[in-house]
This record gives sequence, C-alpha cells and structure tokens, in this order.
Amino acid sequence: MKAFLKYIFFLLTFLSVDGVNAQNCHPDSLITLPVRASDTDSNIPWEFYRHYTFFNPDCPPRNKLLVHLVGTYGNPSSSLIFPGLAANNGFHVVSLKYNNDTSAQAVCGNSTDVNCHYNFRKEIIEGIDYSPDVAVDSVNSIYNRLIRLLQYMDTNYPGQGWGSFYSGNTINWSNILLSGHSQGGGHIAVISIDNSVERVLMFASPNDYSHAYSQVPDWTSLPSATPYSAYYSFNNINDQVAEYNWQYTSALNLGEGNFGDSINVDNKSCPYMFSHNLYTSIDSSGFTTNHGMVVSDNNIIMDSTGKPIFEDVWRYMLGIECLPLSTSEIVSNDLQPKVFPNPANDYVQVKTSALATPLSYRFITITGQDVTAKVHEMSGVAFDISGLSPGTYFVQFTDLNGNCSVQKLIIRH
Repeated sequence: MKAFLKYIFFLLTFLSVDGVNAQNCHPDSLITLPVRASDTDSNIPWEFYRHYTFFNPDCPPRNKLLVHLVGTYGNPSSSLIFPGLAANNGFHVVSLKYNNDTSAQAVCGNSTDVNCHYNFRKEIIEGIDYSPDVAVDSVNSIYNRLIRLLQYMDTNYPGQGWGSFYSGNTINWSNILLSGHSQGGGHIAVISIDNSVERVLMFASPNDYSHAYSQVPDWTSLPSATPYSAYYSFNNINDQVAEYNWQYTSALNLGEGNFGDSINVDNKSCPYMFSHNLYTSIDSSGFTTNHGMVVSDNNIIMDSTGKPIFEDVWRYMLGIECLPLSTSEIVSNDLQPKVFPNPANDYVQVKTSALATPLSYRFITITGQDVTAKVHEMSGVAFDISGLSPGTYFVQFTDLNGNCSVQKLIIRH
C-alpha cells in the first residue's frame, strides 16, 4: 500500500505572504548599508562591528520587516546572504549588532537556577537586571538598539519606508518577522513569547539545555503572545555545537509539533509537507560547519550554479514562493484521495480508494496556515468551504500509517 501512498507535491508557483506574488526585482538594486550603533544613539559606545540594513527599491514592498540576530561571536557582516535574499523579495531587513560575546548555554548549562537561561536572555533583550551572569543596560539592549536603528534609517532615508515599523519609541511587532542563528535564535524565541510577531525563524536553535535537570529549560513551554503557527526551525541533525535533540524538543515545546512531523529537506521538496520543523542531515568536517551551514555565510553550501542549496528552505520559512518542482516530483495515481469539484464554490467531496482511505484532513492556505472547513451534511465525505475566502489552498490527507498526500484546491465563490 505504501507504494501507492507517496507524498504528492504539485507545482507551487508564486506562493507568498499576504498574497504578494513572487518578486521580479533585480538583485543588483539591493542596497546593503552598514550602520554603527553609536551613530544611532550617542549613549551606545563605539564598536568595531556594525548593524547591517538591506533594502531593494526595485521590489514591490511587502511592508514587513525582517530582524535577524547572529549567533555567539558572530557579526552582521558575516551573514549577508539570507538577509539579502529576503530584501530581494520585498522585505525591509536589519541584521542587528548586539551583546553576543557569551552564550546562554556556556553560562547556564550547569546552573541549578531553573531560570538561568531565560533571565540571561531577558537581560540582553530588555536591558533590565534579570541575571547576575551578564551585564547589559537598557541603552545596549536589543530593544533599544533596534528602535534606534529604525529611527536612524527613517530619518536618514525617509523614502525607504522604515517609519512604518515603529511608533515613537514603540516597535510595531505585528509587522515584523524575526530570524536568528544559534544564540540569536533563542533570543528571538524569547522576544516572540512577549510580543506577537508574524514569523519566528530559528536556525540551529534554541540550544538551551540544563544538565543539572536533564531537560530543556521551562521557558520554551511558556504561553506565547505569538501563535504557534508562526514558529519555524531549521537545524542540522549532525550539529557539532549543540545537541539536535535540544533543538527538537524546544521546537516541540514552542508548538511546531502541531504542524506535522519533522522533515528532512535533503530528500523532500518545498513545501515540505507544510512542516514547521525542518532539518538537514548533511555532515561536513569542521567544528562549527554543520552548526552554521543552515544560514551563516561562511558555512553555506552552494550548488553548481552558485545558489545556496537551502535557498528553497529559506523561502518557505519566510513565506515566499516555493520554486516549481520538476515533473519527476509530480505523482499522478488514481488510488490517491482527491477533492472534487476543483475549482470549487461552496463544497467539495472527497473521492477515495479502499487502498488509500484517509484518517484525517487538513485545509491549508498557501502561506501554511490551517483553516477550518466544516463537514458537509451530505452522503460521502464532503466539506463546506463557503466560509473560506477565494484563492489557492492545499488539502493534506493522512492515512492510518501516517503517510501523507497533498492536493491543490482552487476556491471560487
């Protein structure tokens, strides 16, 4: 039976956030600007490393800001490829220089204080004296550095639209996506617990683990202002810096398990069965290579055309288009479940084979969000879709053995 129940992927062209189509802007128009933190706030001391901002005026704007945080000892100038990709698809992007010369795990891994990791991160984020293990004041906090950078960009580049991401001294979190590598990935998860953001993209993270209590810290299970559907992670199962199981368990605690099992991107294509928990098993030499290859410039692997091999993963996590699949990845099989009519107006029925009877159904938007379709009162398996907005959806079928298939559905009213 499993021979007939393969994963189905249809051509996915022009998937996007908020219905914005794939961008056609030229990458040569990308403006990459280093900004010294002390230039944005005279109370911040001079530092060698600088913030980086990314903006492509050739792109139709998404009116969304991506804030990226590098990992321990990292600096924004060593992570330009992923932020540049986002900017070349219509996002405003900042990569923030912040206090990152010590990791939470190095300080708290053996601590008996159950809140050590959380308080360490909160002090770096907010600049309030939560932790005896780090000294960051409000001026040098992530929050202050971010708002001052946005104000600086809005003042000096008023035509670029940076002003839409803050009001006074308040960050407009609802228009913001957060991404972070390693330590930065843990910080953005904590920020998202307190503030409702659009997406949370964690790379090689979170890496917090208590050896004293043999578990990931409790902060990963705190109630979150950001919905579970916004959390995505991409890790390397052969990470040499942090245990993959720490990252995986934290991701489940943050709600990613509600959107399917973890998916190995090495042998699956976008949209990765709409999973929010992605990983690679590529194993390269070098102490930090596997840890960094998911997003850091020095460790990113390029294909023969010079494209990052994980570019489609980044696009999927950002909520922009999946690239079209090859014809060999499109499976046509009469034994697989199907919805009809397609396109549909008010309801759809499900045609199944005795060899492919689904156990459950999911209706998913093109940006990966689950929506509800009510069971229709008619013979057979049918769903009332009259309450769903017109557009493109995907119906995921899952059988008793956990095998999944996906069909694209067009709704017209």
